Amino acid sequence: MTNHCLSGRSEFRRRTRALLKHQGDAALHLARLHAALQLDGVEPVQGALADLFGSFDESAAALKAQALQLATPRLGARNARRFQAWVAAKALPRITPLATRWSLFTRASADVSTRARRCGADDSRAMAAQALRAWEQQELVAQEQFLHYCLSCQDRLAFMLVRREILKRQRTLPAGWAAVEMALQTESASV
Repeated sequence: MTNHCLSGRSEFRRRTRALLKHQGDAALHLARLHAALQLDGVEPVQGALADLFGSFDESAAALKAQALQLATPRLGARNARRFQAWVAAKALPRITPLATRWSLFTRASADVSTRARRCGADDSRAMAAQALRAWEQQELVAQEQFLHYCLSCQDRLAFMLVRREILKRQRTLPAGWAAVEMALQTESASV
């Protein structure tokens, strides 16, 4: 982890602690969003934005629009559209699919996938990159740990990212990988 990322995390935590005392302070919310933008990944930004949208109603539409404009390059089009619907609306509900693990005042709703509640998409991508390196270097223990992680956290995203890369390079999945694929599909069908 770089010093830049460490300082960004400490700044984010500092802003989060300040918000605990002053939830309605728009400047603190924007400062926390700026701190989140210094961190890697989408989740910190989306979490800070969800808290801002959950703390202000339609009377703060200009603030919400400004925050969304700052966050949009990191959010992606789909999530930006979902937040856009709340700019001139009441405050975001306390339980919402737009919240992340980084949210302070809002919480992810039950209709968010098990994977998203246990680990974020950023984590899934990082795990997939590590697992692909383990597969390329034939590190069996690391591969087994990854497959166990995918099953226990129901992280289909991480698994599918690696699966796609393996199948680009060979015709079939290794036996252990195929078994996990089947287990994840079976679990998905029963939900």
